[in-house]
Amino acid sequence: MQGVLCPVVVGREVEIATLHDALEQAARGQGRVVVLVGEAGVGKSRLIRHLASEAGEQGLLVLSGRAVPSTSPSPYRPLTEAFLGAGRTGERPTGPELNGFEGQIARLVPGWGAAEPSRIDESPLLVAEAAVRLLRALSRRAGCLVVLEDLHWADAETISVVEYLADNLGSERVLCVATTRTDAPVTADLLERARGAAGAAVIGLASLPRAQLQQMLRACLGVEDLPPELARFIVNHSDGVPFLVEELLASVVTAGALVRSDGQWRTVATLTPTAPVSLAESVRKRVAALGPSGRQVLGAAAILGRRFDWDLVPGAAGTDAAAVIDALRAALAQQLLTVDGQDFRFRHALTREVVLADLLPPERMELCRRALGAVQFAHPGLPGTFCELAAELAEGAGETSQAAILLVESARRSLARGAFRTASAAAERAVGLTDAESVQWVDAYEVLVQVLAQSGDVARALDAGDAVLDRMDRIDAQRRAADLRMLLVQASIAAGDNARAQRLLDAARSARFPGAEEGEFAARLDVLAAHVALDAEDPDTAEQLAMEAVAHAEAAGLPDVECAALEVLSRVRWTRDTSGAIGLIERSLATAEEHGLGYWKLRALQQSALMRAVGEGARALAEARSLATGAGALTMVAQLDLILAEMAFSDMDAAACERSATACIETSRRFGLASLPVALLWLAGAHALRGDEDRMEATLAEALALDPSDQRIQTDSWGRVRAMYHAVREDRPALRDALDKSMQLMRTAPPGRSLYFGRVLYTIVHTLEDDDFGDRARKDLTASDFMALPVGPIARYTAEAIALGRQGRPEEAAREFEESRAQVQRMAPGFSTHLLAHRIAAEAAVRDGWGQPVLWLRELEARFTDLGHHRLARACRTLLAEAGAPAPRRGRGEAKVPAELRALGITSRELDVLKLVAEGMSNRQIAERLYLSTRTVENHVATLLRRTGTRSRASLAAFAAEQTVTG
Repeated sequence: MQGVLCPVVVGREVEIATLHDALEQAARGQGRVVVLVGEAGVGKSRLIRHLASEAGEQGLLVLSGRAVPSTSPSPYRPLTEAFLGAGRTGERPTGPELNGFEGQIARLVPGWGAAEPSRIDESPLLVAEAAVRLLRALSRRAGCLVVLEDLHWADAETISVVEYLADNLGSERVLCVATTRTDAPVTADLLERARGAAGAAVIGLASLPRAQLQQMLRACLGVEDLPPELARFIVNHSDGVPFLVEELLASVVTAGALVRSDGQWRTVATLTPTAPVSLAESVRKRVAALGPSGRQVLGAAAILGRRFDWDLVPGAAGTDAAAVIDALRAALAQQLLTVDGQDFRFRHALTREVVLADLLPPERMELCRRALGAVQFAHPGLPGTFCELAAELAEGAGETSQAAILLVESARRSLARGAFRTASAAAERAVGLTDAESVQWVDAYEVLVQVLAQSGDVARALDAGDAVLDRMDRIDAQRRAADLRMLLVQASIAAGDNARAQRLLDAARSARFPGAEEGEFAARLDVLAAHVALDAEDPDTAEQLAMEAVAHAEAAGLPDVECAALEVLSRVRWTRDTSGAIGLIERSLATAEEHGLGYWKLRALQQSALMRAVGEGARALAEARSLATGAGALTMVAQLDLILAEMAFSDMDAAACERSATACIETSRRFGLASLPVALLWLAGAHALRGDEDRMEATLAEALALDPSDQRIQTDSWGRVRAMYHAVREDRPALRDALDKSMQLMRTAPPGRSLYFGRVLYTIVHTLEDDDFGDRARKDLTASDFMALPVGPIARYTAEAIALGRQGRPEEAAREFEESRAQVQRMAPGFSTHLLAHRIAAEAAVRDGWGQPVLWLRELEARFTDLGHHRLARACRTLLAEAGAPAPRRGRGEAKVPAELRALGITSRELDVLKLVAEGMSNRQIAERLYLSTRTVENHVATLLRRTGTRSRASLAAFAAEQTVTG
């Protein structure tokens, strides 16, 4: 039979130019997402084929996948198909950018990446990031075109990935072109986002006008002259849809009304309304030509999908292979099917839809029943997408119980892949197909609760959990009920509902299992109970439970439980035995490494870094961040960035604070993390440190708008951020007002929820100014959990020194303050949380005549100058003048640098330091002589060692002597 498909794309010059331009930009490393939108048959696939051919000729790797109609779509199916296509051509991706994403890659492409899904982070957004990294690896050689067709049938997870690609392909050599139908609800958000995103575009395809329809007819028939009556017929009945043009041509050719002779086409019968005038009529007439047996085969094929494995058709149709082959050959001749590799495919999606629509309900049910049996026989265990297909067939066959069982299995598989929305949809459909008294209802509801809990929908998980637990208890499913209760305990902890968590724990403990199972449950329950006790401010109980969990875990061989219990123990003991707590975390780390527990290894490293931060500063946290980044634990990276931002803010380092806060904000927005409001709080802190009130207030407003009820943001916005703004501006009245507002909010906060660092300056300022010498403020401080932190004693000793000085007890005041300075010395170099407190204490010492304020003020002035806080530095110089001491000089060093040293890059200030090193002075002595901070001197000495090529202080002094720079 003569084919009448159009060999060229007609009337899409503007769209083609746009796509070609996007392809060229992608090849240069400016990738994007383009979405083609139009009604069925308007020509989206034609443009895709044209673009794919162009990309292939240019040497780009072309990947393609499509969504298929299903009531329970397989998560990431179009992406999986596309990436598997790369694998079949030998383009298996490798590269360092994939490190740490093995689990997420396995969700996209089973058989790639990790053997088991990653436990580090199951967020679908991380799966989307894995897709970006896979495409980066695949496009490294020559660029890549990714085609994702028929997204109006896609699962929610695939749509999320495409949305993510729209935001994150800007620097990649990848063009992603997707197609969807007009007014498809599933892609509405994608289209809206694509229209507003810099890295995306939407191309709408309209029907072809008359002139272009005639041009298309000429191309289909391969002639210049058209029979006038044919042109009128096609124009009048195709509605300008290219697909219908081909369908109508196919109908008149197969009917024998249009024939070719002597190189020309002519009509041999009148083209009247009795001929097909719509797609449905065209398809129905050609299906009828197949005869009863052929119609049965085609109906069975349609039940199996647009693209189908012909081996399944005999069982579905209830006939033998020979009859199926004859029917398929006839369907090819009638242009209803095409060959697609080793499979067959309906020529157009609409063709299949017409075939399905014409099946009578009994026919459809019987075909579904037989097709289900064929699929189950051919694919034991229903791997991959066959589980979703079998569930759909079972539902179509009216076997709702079987459909529910398959949907539950499909939901569990989707949950294991982190496809929460797809899992939720399958579970909810399963619930709807089952009776509330059936076992299948319990199965469906159980997996639904698991999906809700793991996806973060805690409230719904807890509500649904109550219903299913009641049914489990009635059917005596103790093991499953205990498992579910443990999951709901975690959800209750996340929701801050400790009472509910405790009730669930008590109920779970009532279940008893023989042998090893009992020990395993006891260990897991003890860990959860320890977390509940810790959140309830009961450290003694938390410690006892965690110790029992460790013992049970060791006996039962549960290394993950042991790691979790050791973490709780370390948190309990940190406040009273820091070195012991670090030892526990090191033990957890060793256990995790021994058993290959990547998640718990990272948790241990993060906890260790937090504990060592006081002694080692940000270095330990930065190392943990680097490891978390390499492992793909991006939510942990965001948590570490948040801590680094807060540390930098406390150290009054505006640049570092802004850098870490911005990194956390970007990650939080990219992955939808709950850390965003606090990250914005510290970004506002960076603006406060720079004295930029407008940007500070705007950022605070953004943070508060995200969660107006967050008490920490409310309190710290006054006690830390605004207080810092007023402190660096030396506005004492405004500082006190901000601190007072912070404390009013803090007193209404639940105990133990936040430490609220603003209480440090609140205590210091009130001790300096109040008639009771800050007695109430100091008592509040010492009675709080704040004292468990290393900065707590610094605040207490400083406040006591100020109060004693005001009371005329100078010797005692000086001793208390020296103890405060000693506490600072035990912390990491550059740890600067104390700076503002000590600046106020030095002011009190000058005013009340105690201690060594000149020494303190010189150190503070140097540190404030290094940090760029010039008003604070100027205030220190003013206080030095009041104390009768000369103000330190500022600017460049006094020494003139010889040419040979200048050639090494040594500056005047570095030469000043070099001379004093040669005299044998310590860093602290040099700092006092030059009115610099000790940290600045340390940096200068390190630079001198590097620039002179010396390796020790002694060799540096010898170098100075050789250069005659001493004296």
